[in-house]
Parts: sequence; structure tokens; C-alpha cells
Amino acid sequence: MVKIPQKEGSQVYLLLSIAFSHFNEKGRWAFVYYSVPYTHHLLLPWLHVLTTKPIVEQRVCNREPRDTRSSPFSTPCLAIYNASSTNLQESVHDSHDILVYLSEKFSSPEHVNLYTSCGPEKEEEIYTLEKRYDQGLGIAVRDIFYLDILVVNKWRAMLPFALVGFKNRVGILQSLIWFSLSPLLGRMITGVLDIRPERYQNAMEICREEFNHASKLLETSKYLAGDCLSAADITFAALSFIVLGITHEEGYQLHEFPSNGWSSQARAFQQELRATKAGQHVLRLFREERYFGTPLPRQKKTLLGLW
Repeated sequence: MVKIPQKEGSQVYLLLSIAFSHFNEKGRWAFVYYSVPYTHHLLLPWLHVLTTKPIVEQRVCNREPRDTRSSPFSTPCLAIYNASSTNLQESVHDSHDILVYLSEKFSSPEHVNLYTSCGPEKEEEIYTLEKRYDQGLGIAVRDIFYLDILVVNKWRAMLPFALVGFKNRVGILQSLIWFSLSPLLGRMITGVLDIRPERYQNAMEICREEFNHASKLLETSKYLAGDCLSAADITFAALSFIVLGITHEEGYQLHEFPSNGWSSQARAFQQELRATKAGQHVLRLFREERYFGTPLPRQKKTLLGLW
């Protein structure tokens, strides 16, 4: 991965993200596309609030959130500091806003703006596709993940779910708390997000519809909005990696949720989606457009490296 040298007087970027979140993967991918050096801090659900809350309370977010249903304490959260990292100048709290921010600030002839990469006449279409995937595919994938591992396959998934912090080298204190309380924290997540068992099949149907729609778009062009990579492609790919079971060897940089943690129904569904034109497109993007085989950026931990 080619990195832009950090110039004197430039800003320092800290990306707070949940290790296995597909919306957070979208934020990480945006940084890699624009080759922007950054530090990342991996977190776990619920525990992440303890880290994002101090940033939110400084009230330096200058953007109105597109998704009003999202909590200001959610991730990905981008904290932008001055060159010496002593002053928090701005914060961005949504994967879409992070992608827009980086596109506005770091687009270049080598890394064109992801919203106009297919031509200015396609900009509105790309925004529309991105919003469609965020609000449809992204929510459906989230529902499938939590319902499958916490309800459908809960006994086999219990240990892999408890180990996600250790597997992804999240701070030891976070990982220990998650390991001890993950069944309770998981139920709290499904309760707060109103993820009910009856939504499982409906979420699968939404994914099928979105993959069929994307496959039709790909019948006439190499990418979803035209002949160039755009925000629509990165959004679709990032939001799909969980439901496709993308592995580390296939280009997902962190530790994927193990296949034995999924139910047989979910594994069959992964293969069904992989066989589609859209599924093959995502696999290609992870193989060719992601930071395949390269290390993650420097990771920040606090509390003497424990958090």
C-alpha cells in the first residue's frame, strides 16, 4: 500500500472502529483507497462508547448526520487532530461522512473522487446507490449476523463470538470483558436495535434482492455505476463481506468470523450469494482493490495498552 508522506503541519487521523463491523470496514477501505496514513483503534460493541463519548462531548463534529437513526456514539468515528496530536480539531461519525470527507480532501488524478469517478453526470446515481446499500443491504446483513450467531446457531457460535476481541488483537481489557459478558452484550445489542427472530428470513430476501439488482447493473458495466470504481462499489463490497464470509486469504484484513460459527443455513446462503455476478464482483474487489497482503496501520491502545 502506497502511503502519502505526513507533511509538517498536516493533520493526524485516528479511526475508531469495531473489529467485525461491515460499516466500519467501509470506513477503513476509504482510507486505504486514498492512501491516507492513519492510526486505528479497534473496539468492541457497547464498550466502544467509553472511547467515542469523550470525542463526541468535545462537540467538534461539523457535519449533519445523514442517518438520523444512528447514535452519535456509534462507529466508525474519525477523530482529526493537529500535527502534534494535542488538539482535536474535528470529528466525523458515519461511514458515509468519512468517505465524503476523504473524497473532498484527498482526491487526486491517481485516486479520483469516488463520487465523480464515473463522470460528473453519475454523481447523483452513485450517492443514491450508496444510500440504498447503507439503508437496505447494510441493515439486512447486520440482522442476519446477529440473529444467526445469537439465535439460530447460538450454541456453536458462543465461543467464536466471545473470542472476536482476542482474535483481532483488541486491547486485552476490552477482550476480557467481552469474553465474559458477550452473551449478555449480544442480547443487549439485539434489544436496542430491535432485531427480532422473525426478521431473519426477511433479511435474507433483502440481500437476495440487492444482489440481484447489483448483478443486473454489472451486466452492462465493469462496476456498479460505470467503468470505474466508485463509492457505490466500495459500499456494496464492504457491507457484503460478512454475509459472503470473505476470509483473510481472500482480502479481508482482520480476522473473519469462523465458518463453524455460522449455521448450515447461513453457510448455504453465503455460497448462494457468492455464485451471483454481484458476489463475484465483491470477491474481485477484495482481491484487486483492497489492501490484500499488506499490514494494517499502526494500532492505538490506551490504558497502558490494555484498552
